[in-house]
Parts: sequence; C-alpha cells; structure tokens
Amino acid sequence: MTPPTDRCGHVTTSSGVNDAGAVCCYRPTWRDGDRCLWHTETVVPTPAYEEHVPAADERLDGANFREATLSDTSFLAGCSLVEADFTDAVLDGADLSETDLRRATFRDVDAHGTSFRGANLHDASFVFADLRGADFRDARLYRAGLTDVRLNLETAFGDRTVYEDEFDAASGNDVTARADSVQWVYRELQRVYDENAFPERVHAYYLREKDFRRRHAWRTGAYLRAIKLAGSRWIMHYGTSPWRVVATSLVLIVVCAGLYPLTGGVQEVGTDSAVTYAIEDPADTPGRVLVRAFLKSLYFSVVTFATLGYGDIQPVGQWARAIASVETLLGSLLMALLVFVLTQSVES
Repeated sequence: MTPPTDRCGHVTTSSGVNDAGAVCCYRPTWRDGDRCLWHTETVVPTPAYEEHVPAADERLDGANFREATLSDTSFLAGCSLVEADFTDAVLDGADLSETDLRRATFRDVDAHGTSFRGANLHDASFVFADLRGADFRDARLYRAGLTDVRLNLETAFGDRTVYEDEFDAASGNDVTARADSVQWVYRELQRVYDENAFPERVHAYYLREKDFRRRHAWRTGAYLRAIKLAGSRWIMHYGTSPWRVVATSLVLIVVCAGLYPLTGGVQEVGTDSAVTYAIEDPADTPGRVLVRAFLKSLYFSVVTFATLGYGDIQPVGQWARAIASVETLLGSLLMALLVFVLTQSVES
C-alpha cells in the first residue's frame, strides 16, 4: 500500500536484524520535502528535533542524522535507531543509553562524552570516530566495527561485558553463542586500545579474556584446557608476570627443602665421613638440629632446582630421590617459563 503524499513512506527493511523487521514510516513530511523530519536528506536544525521529541521506545529505524548537531541531547535515549546514519554528526555529551543502534553508522562522528550505556550496538560501525570519554558500559558490542577510532582513559567499556552475565545464565547452544560474543568483544577491545597506545587497558582485557576462557573450559567439560589455563593463571598470570614465576619457584624450593629431611634426608658426601641430615620426629628433634637439617636441605634444593648437580649432597632413600627428580623437572620447566615471560614482557 502506497502512503499518502503528505506521509513519509520511508521503508527500513532491517534485513538480517533479529526482532527488528521491516517498518514503513507514516509520519508527516517535514517542510516541503517528501520525507519526515527523521528521514529527510536535508540537515535538520537541533531545535526542530527538540520540537518533535519521540516517545522513549519509538521506532526511528533508518533515521538520517548526517551532519546533525545533537550535543547534550537526550531525546533519542531508548529509541529504536536500527540502521540509523550518524555520519559527520556532533554527538558530544548526548545520551543514547538503552538505544537500539544495530547496524547504525558512526563515521567521522564526534561522540566525545556520549553515553551508549546499555545500547545495542550489534553490527554498528564506528569509523574515524572520536570516542574520548564515551560510556559503553553494559552495551552490546558484538561485531561492532571500531575502525580508526580515538579513545582515552575516560572511555568506559566496563570491567565485564554484558555477554558474560548472559553466559552465566545461558544453557544449551546459547552457551557457545554467548561465549563467542564475550571472547570477540574482549579481543576487539584489546586491538582498539593497542591502536590507541594504552597498554594497561590491553593487559586488563587480555587477562579478562583468559579468565573467561578458563571459566568456559570448566563449564563445557574441557578439563584439560581448564587445568592448563588455571596453571598458567597462578604460575605466570597468563604469561604476563615474571614475578609470579619467581614466587612459584621459591615456594617449590622451600617446600622441597622441608620435605627432604622428612623422607630420608640428604647426605653430605664431600667431607671425610658422610653426614646424613634426616628428621624422624620433628617434635623430639632439637631446634638446632632442625635448623641445620633444613639449611642443608635448602642448599640441596636450590642446586637440584637449578640442575647444577654439584654432587656434594645427595638424597637418601627412594622418596627423597623421587622428590629430587620431580624438583629437577619442575625447575627446568619454571626456568623456561621465566625466560618466555621475560621475552614477552620485552616484546610488549
């Protein structure tokens, strides 16, 4: 059915946009044009928009805001603006929270301080956009294109994407879909912050992505991957913290040093007569003997961890030798991890 000549008649098909569907605008034409205020090809002055404030949930799909000045406005918050065009618009300080902006275009837009909080930006496109100070917390950013955008430390995406909350509540096939969304958003944020030279934000979202991968692995039964990620988290903070590797190494050395005297002891063979340092009952052993046995075991533990193999002290008994073998293997692994993490730190 063709709309009357005094009606807009603009059709937005929203093809491929879930729950959107086609919509034909039946609003009255604006001035002498053939389209309404929201779909006209001419630049609309800000007062004209303010005189025709839409309802909070009104559908303005396909609206044309090219070169519009909407600074500090809030009348679009909560509206449906699927496939809207904001090319060259000035949006600094505008409130677009809870707005449906799927497939919207933000090219060469000034969105400094704009609130997109809770907005649906699925498949939206930001190109050469100034997003300094913009608020994207709780926004749906899956597959939103952020190309050559400008950010600063006041640009807020939140510590946790909204898709993580949905992942926690999801079941069945939705688990995989939500997991893909979470990981995509965190990777995209890492890329964008890296382009804007904010390494601390890149680091934060990298850790967030790894933490989520670990949670996802546990939930989906990929236990081997989950254990691997959990170990990476605690030992080297996903390859980002050499201090954690050092701390883990020190803990291993001290623990093994405490176990040697209790599992057969260590024997000093570099003297005229072999001396064994072992403890059968710590409660009945004098303090001086405990300290001496621990110090000798600590020395042996350091030598074993570092695979130096001086040979002046040897483990006594099968359990002590087994512990020494395990410590040697773990020591080699931890030293290799330390080199890897240090290399990563230098390259980044």
